[in-house]
Formats: sequence, C-alpha cells, structure tokens
Amino acid sequence: MSEDYIEYWGLKEHPFLLAPDSNMMYMAGQYYECLERLKYAVNTNKGGALVVSEDAGLGKTTILLKLINEMKGIYGSAFKYAFIDHPTLTASQLIAYIAGCFTNDTPDEDNRPRNLTIDFVHNRMQIVSDLSHSQDKLKNLMILKEALIEIKQQGGKSIIIVDEGQMLCGSQDILQELRILINLTYNNEYLHTFILSGQRQLWNEIKSIPEFWQRLPVRYYFVPLQIKETRDIIKHRLMKAGLKDERELFTDDAIEIIQRYSMGSPRTIIAMSDLSLLIGYTDRSSKISFKEMSKVVNAMSGRGDSIAYIKEEKTEKGPVLNGFTIADEKKVIVKKMAPSIPINLNLNDGTAYKTKKEHVRPFFTVLAILSAIIAGLAGGYYFTFAGKEAISAIPVKKEVLIKPDDKQRQEIQEGNTQKAEPVKNEEKPQSSNNNTTGKPEKEALIIVSAANVRNAPDMNAARIGMIFEGEKVKIIDEKKGIAGKRWYKFYLYGNKDGWVSEDVVSIR
Repeated sequence: MSEDYIEYWGLKEHPFLLAPDSNMMYMAGQYYECLERLKYAVNTNKGGALVVSEDAGLGKTTILLKLINEMKGIYGSAFKYAFIDHPTLTASQLIAYIAGCFTNDTPDEDNRPRNLTIDFVHNRMQIVSDLSHSQDKLKNLMILKEALIEIKQQGGKSIIIVDEGQMLCGSQDILQELRILINLTYNNEYLHTFILSGQRQLWNEIKSIPEFWQRLPVRYYFVPLQIKETRDIIKHRLMKAGLKDERELFTDDAIEIIQRYSMGSPRTIIAMSDLSLLIGYTDRSSKISFKEMSKVVNAMSGRGDSIAYIKEEKTEKGPVLNGFTIADEKKVIVKKMAPSIPINLNLNDGTAYKTKKEHVRPFFTVLAILSAIIAGLAGGYYFTFAGKEAISAIPVKKEVLIKPDDKQRQEIQEGNTQKAEPVKNEEKPQSSNNNTTGKPEKEALIIVSAANVRNAPDMNAARIGMIFEGEKVKIIDEKKGIAGKRWYKFYLYGNKDGWVSEDVVSIR
C-alpha cells in the first residue's frame, strides 16, 4: 500500500526511489544517445564499450539495466548476461562467476543485477566458491566459451557488464584479465559484448592501457544535467507514478533550487524531490515551492528543516532563502531562517544570490560615502584630461593590397589595365561537397576528453551529442555566439548539423 504522502499528491507509486529503476528512467538527451550506442555495440558485435560519468549518481547503472531489459525483449531466452557490480574479486573468482551466469546460475527474473555483497553470501558467493575451488581458471574459460558459442548458434546475444569499474584503477592484473576476456571469438566474430562502466578516473586508467582502450571502440561520457533536463526528469517521473492532470507540482523556484543544490546530479535530484513531497504533505501544501525546498536544503545540509516564520510581502528582489535573495518576480520573503546554505547559487541570468544585511554600522556607511566621492573625482579627471587621448587612440582599419603578379604587369604594359586592378587580400572560397557557406574548409581536432555538440552556436542550446578527444571533423561554417565565443559547425554522424565551441577544438 502506498504511503499517505504519495496518495496525498495523487500518485499511485513512488516517483523518486533511489534504487536504479529502468522503468522510471527518462530516455532523452544523453541517456537516449548512450543507449543507442550500447545497442549499436551489441547488435554489430563491436566487442567492447566504455561508459563513464563525470561524477557518481549520473545514471550509468540505470542505463545498463535499461539495455538488459531491451535485449531481453528482443532476443528472449536467447539472451544471456553477467552483471558484476562489485568487481574487487580475484581474476579466478571473476571468471568463475561469469561462467556461472552463462551456465546453470542465471540472473534473477526481477530484472535486477546480482549483487556480490555480504547480503548474498549464501546464494551467490557459494557458486563462486564451488566453481573456483573445483575447477581451475582455464577450465572455467572453456566452460564460458562453450556456453557463449551455444548462445551464438541460437542467434542470441551475450553481454558481460562490469560496473563500478573505478574500483579497478591500479589493479592491472584484473584489467588485463578482462581485456583478454574480450578476445573470445567464434567464426571471426566476438562471442559477447563487454561493457565496462565507472566514474571519470576509469577513463584515464583505461586510456593509459592502449591495448585495452582499442578494444572498447564504443564510448560514452555522462555529464551533469542542465536545468531543463532536471525539470523534464521530475515531470517524467511524476507522470510515470500516476499524476493524471497537467498541473505542475514543482514551481520554477523549486526547480531552480534543486538544480543549484544538486549540481545536476540525478541521484541528488531524486532524493531532494522525494523529501520535498514528504515536507509538502506534512505542511499540507498545494505545490512544492520555495518554502518546501528551503526546508529540504536545510535538512540535507544538517541544519534542521524548520523555518521560524513566513509572511507575504511585496519586494522587487524576490524571495530570500537563508539570507540569499532570489532575483525573480515572486512576492515571498522568508525571514529569520536557519543558517545559510553552504553552496554558491547562481541564477539563469548570471545574477548571484546576495547576502542581505539588515544592520550596517555607521563607520561602514561613512567609508562607503568617501569611496563614492573618490571614485567620482577619478572619473571626472579621466573624462576631462584623458578623453581626447582615448578617442585619438581608436585604431583605423586599413585596406591591404597585394602587388600585381607577373601576368598583371604584362597586361599593364600591353595597355590592358582593366584586368590589372589591385587585388584585395581576401581568401577565396574552396569547393567541397558539404561546404555550402563559401568559406575555406577547415578541420577541427577535439582537444578535451569529451566535447558537447549543440544544435546551435550557444552554450545554452540543446546538446545533441558528444565527440571525444582525438576525433577530427570537417568545419562547414563558423559563427560568434552571444557570449563572444567562436563556434564551429560540422556534420554529426554524417547527416546532422552540430556546433562545438572554440574552447574544445584546435583548428587546422
């Protein structure tokens, strides 16, 4: 039976459980793109894939569960997998466990990966122990290969997934064992798809092992969410949990606070959203707003969740959260609240939250007045004495001419001066199949680990993909964005317009 606070909001089930749940996952943006790459790796027998996230809690495990569910739906009983989410085992134990997953010991039917923790000692580690002690590693590999060949002959697919791979950083023996595991082939095809997943330190660790890096050709790097993605995920989970009407349970203020405090981490977003529903239920609120979220932040920061009092008051600066002013058009002021939130919050328009001081000592008032007088005198001096010099220093753009070449000199001597006019120093457009802008064709080299590709030359534009360090693309257009940065246009995946910032490329 659902808890009272779930029923209070008109929901049928929990929308914000922290356990990985592929059914609740919001499949858009980077999650959709990552899933498509993983399915591509499996369906085309690419051999290996690497999934890495900037920080913990960005959805790696959930996307892997989503892949498993989709493969089950496509291949049915001809699909087998091994999921290792606690990889700090010996090489022999890993091989024994993987072999067990593809033979007699199959994964649970609840679509959850098996867990090699103390809670599962009786029905999980016993299998590993029996296999590792009764058979040596070589025999386990032979058993595994036979099982994989049988699945292959049935037209099925096999996946070996190692999650939490950052725990293997520095364990060269285990990493080499996993690398060699990819080499299991039959009729010149890989017998399984090996997927290694972990946090950002895993990326550099695998990259430092070229023979392993090359065997993981399909790669994806998760980054924290933007505010639009945060809003969409919250709304998607509420709808999946049974919210029938179109009402917005979370106000813009609430979404803003969730985004800033969570720093775009889905796990923290989900935790804050769940706690806010509980607080809203106890307060009998009609929506999750600034008031509820301020209590959530205080509770999650270890400062209690109470507010001394709240009153309605008109203000141009907007609501105040623990001493921070939110620059919007709302008319709620929260006073006498708990200590300040220990994070640096910023708004969409770049306006920072400013600490409100109600009492200013006279000394500081006099000091501020003196500073204003000095600044005024300095400004008057500049405009009086330095103005002309500043104006005279404005650079004048000059037209550069190229001297006539030998052919032009000959034409001048023959009296044909019409074709011998000076030529301006301008670059001529080069022809290209994809270049329709009339600008010279350039090549861009990605110089960062992972570069976002956007659908317009703007940092706030929608992200449509990612390209990685060392990749080269043909530039077909370039523009200056709103912030003054230069953006370069190219064809993503050969048929989709994409833009990357000058910060992530080297132009050749």
